[in-house]
Amino acid sequence: MEERYKLLLAVLSELSNAEVLDDLVLAGSWCQFYYRILFDEAPEIPLIRTTDIDFLVPNPSKIKKSVDVAKLLNSLGFDNEFNYQTGLLKFVHPDLEIQFLTPALGRGKDGPYEIRKLNINAEGLRYMTLLRDYIFHMIYNDITIWLPEPEAYIIHKILISQNRKKIAKKDKDLMAAKNIGELCMRFENHGNRLKSIFSEMPKRWQKQTLVILKKVSPELYSFLHD
Repeated sequence: MEERYKLLLAVLSELSNAEVLDDLVLAGSWCQFYYRILFDEAPEIPLIRTTDIDFLVPNPSKIKKSVDVAKLLNSLGFDNEFNYQTGLLKFVHPDLEIQFLTPALGRGKDGPYEIRKLNINAEGLRYMTLLRDYIFHMIYNDITIWLPEPEAYIIHKILISQNRKKIAKKDKDLMAAKNIGELCMRFENHGNRLKSIFSEMPKRWQKQTLVILKKVSPELYSFLHD
């Protein structure tokens, strides 16, 4: 864990120095590392064990500065790994793997989205607008990083669990959503925010969320359904 976090910190620092970090949102399970800090080390928030780091590119067309992110990551010991089946490029280190994501446009597309200004590509996924539209910034170790609001993060976890092929990953998503969601309910500001974000979602997403929550967390189901 310590070595992985040191490497993540080095990545964030280099991206910040290159003035590209403001164009990215930390979107994967590593968000939970920062949520634990936000909630004063609350034990309900699962500790991170994953080696995968996901960065969301929320608005590729609005990136102003050209930065060779691939070269930057290579300088930190990451190798380029190209998947010839999917066309996706990810960056692999013995301690961590980095992949870039972006909201799928319309019905999506078969291949990845090219982010030419950053010399990377990104996988287009559904439900990523939740992580794009509800974000906040946090300063830690003198680095400013954008994160999804925890209330949006848990709803996203619930929705993507429907598409998980591996039961273990599905269960992990749902457990994280349950624990962090029930924690948010204990705080008036976070509880109100959770209800607000839920109410702004498409009705179809609301229905999908409630169907899953009814089985996973009756407490959260009742909280959002009322």
